[in-house]
Amino acid sequence: MSLTSAVVDLATTAPPHVDVLAQTTEVSTGGLRAWISDNIVFTILLLGACVIAVGGMRGNLSKVVTVGGLSLVGLAYFSIAQSQSAATGVGNWLLGLFGVQV
Repeated sequence: MSLTSAVVDLATTAPPHVDVLAQTTEVSTGGLRAWISDNIVFTILLLGACVIAVGGMRGNLSKVVTVGGLSLVGLAYFSIAQSQSAATGVGNWLLGLFGVQV
């Protein structure tokens, strides 16, 4: 048997049906979203409180106010991003500032 006929045989033979997936269930981000909503906000609050406490003990009050304010902005962003109704409410409020009623 020559190399050419072996290549032709391999090319024309249908491969056997083999399931090569390690996971047969559907992959979704529901578990990650639940974990973020349960744990990340608490972790950010805890880290923000630690940074504010350490900065306050060192006497860097201007940095403490800046970090505290930015932490609140970050938490507000996460809160709005998690909920469709919150995002819609904020959007309607911003449009209401310009006199547009939805």
